[in-house]
Amino acid sequence: MTSFHGLLAYPITPLAPDGAPDLDTLGHLVRGAVDAGVDGVVVLASSGAGVTFDADERDAVVRGAVGAARAAHSPDGAAPVPVHVAVSGSSTREVLARARAARDGGADGLVLAPFSYLPLDEREVVALFEAVAAAVDLPVCFYNRSVQTAYDLTPDALARLARTTTVTAVKDPASTPARPTGRVAALRAATAGLGVSVGLSGDAAIVDGAEAADAWHTGLAALVPADYVALRHARAAGTEPDPDLRAWLHDLTGVLAGIRPVSGLHALATLLGVPTAPPRGPSLPVPPDDVARLREVVARRPVTT
Repeated sequence: MTSFHGLLAYPITPLAPDGAPDLDTLGHLVRGAVDAGVDGVVVLASSGAGVTFDADERDAVVRGAVGAARAAHSPDGAAPVPVHVAVSGSSTREVLARARAARDGGADGLVLAPFSYLPLDEREVVALFEAVAAAVDLPVCFYNRSVQTAYDLTPDALARLARTTTVTAVKDPASTPARPTGRVAALRAATAGLGVSVGLSGDAAIVDGAEAADAWHTGLAALVPADYVALRHARAAGTEPDPDLRAWLHDLTGVLAGIRPVSGLHALATLLGVPTAPPRGPSLPVPPDDVARLREVVARRPVTT
């Protein structure tokens, strides 16, 4: 079973008309991603609006996703695909409670973005990950949301966490303002020999040819998994992806870049035939003009074989 390598799909948490998690539709998304050949699934992260659900809802989502993944089979027969759970919270106590619940629900790993009401410094970040390592024996992916949290993980800090905690991976933005060229190489150099997977998020940059990385972390891969699997396989083989596929994904990510992230994924899901209500507030539904733009792009989706 792999851990935070390859193509990691981050499904939305579909909602029923009453706003409750729709576990049947979530299971459909997870099985579809596994059947298409993704290497892992991550639930309740930003794409899955994890911080909007209470403990019972989160537990149901975790168990539903784990059950769906265990029941599915990847094309090469190497099932089950690992299911990871995002456990970020505004306090260490909340993070630990979510981490333990994820473990008890069958999670294979955790994804954690350190945040608080006030920006954390490095000592506080390290202490949080040390507390998780002491409480739960699962691999952890450091979710580096530098713009949102005002903390940008340094290569040296990642190396320290890899040595002293259960951090085995990092999810780093593929493109942010002032992100230096060679970021993946710097993170790899600092953690050489420590078995850390350096992964990227940011669909527009990934589609348009971001640095090679050990993993791609993407919400879109859960909605159009066959398309992303084909793109990932081409890039891994050092070949050019199908030009129609690349052009379509370029257009799709371009439209989504101008839409609020979680709302955009819910709107796209609906257009792709995945039933879901809009995300919970304070997120707002996508305006009609943007829905029309998405609909036009979806209508041009190429057939992926």
